[in-house]
Amino acid sequence: MSQLNATLARPHQRYKESFIEAVKEYIREEGSVNWHPEILSTRFDEYLTVMRQAEIEPLAGMVPASCFWLISADQHYLGDVDIRHHLNESLRRYGGHIGYKIRPSERRKGYGTLICRLGIEQARKRQIGDILITCDDDNIGSCRIIEANGGVLRDKIDNGRGVLTRRYWIYAAP
Repeated sequence: MSQLNATLARPHQRYKESFIEAVKEYIREEGSVNWHPEILSTRFDEYLTVMRQAEIEPLAGMVPASCFWLISADQHYLGDVDIRHHLNESLRRYGGHIGYKIRPSERRKGYGTLICRLGIEQARKRQIGDILITCDDDNIGSCRIIEANGGVLRDKIDNGRGVLTRRYWIYAAP
């Protein structure tokens, strides 16, 4: 399947234009993002620096995390995955070790399952044993992606967000 011919890469200047286009898609879908496209177009290097610093000097209340972008064979941004090196109390409830997203125009093509699998591989490289991944109870696509990657539903909890949170564990091999 050629559509799954994609790999993880570190955020980089060469993906700037396709990343900014994806940010515009996220805004149309969700309404807000952390970095606005106009700011990204003039301060992309600063954005990349913030991403790198998150690995060793996270912002207050955050944990160290590594970000990777899923890049197509023709060098376009398809989505991203964050690997949180350890969990704080908030991430134990909602967020987990791995968070991923696929840009809206590239969904339902198998990239979600791929990026989750590649994220698990990156977590294993960081010696993370049992991996927690969460999603909203009504996000059937994410439920299927996590389960396809070996996720075992531990429980569903109320995080006060109006929808239950499913907490899946991917256990380390014995």
